[in-house]
Amino acid sequence: MKEQSIEIGSFKKSDHSTIIGKLTTWKDDLYIDLREYIESEGYTGPTKKGLRFHSENWEEFKNLVNLIDEALSKNLK
Repeated sequence: MKEQSIEIGSFKKSDHSTIIGKLTTWKDDLYIDLREYIESEGYTGPTKKGLRFHSENWEEFKNLVNLIDEALSKNLK
């Protein structure tokens, strides 16, 4: 079965690097994929830097991001 992805959004990490968020379907399961993509003379495309997790873990991931956000708010004041 072929993997299918839908790009949801992205942001520039640097001049040659972008973080891209995708929803990916593989073997009838839905995954969230957050990956660094680079553009260079030698290679343009995804890197190993990133993570993919099953959509069942989405709520746990959002909770983790909220905890990180709270910690950042306290430490950036």
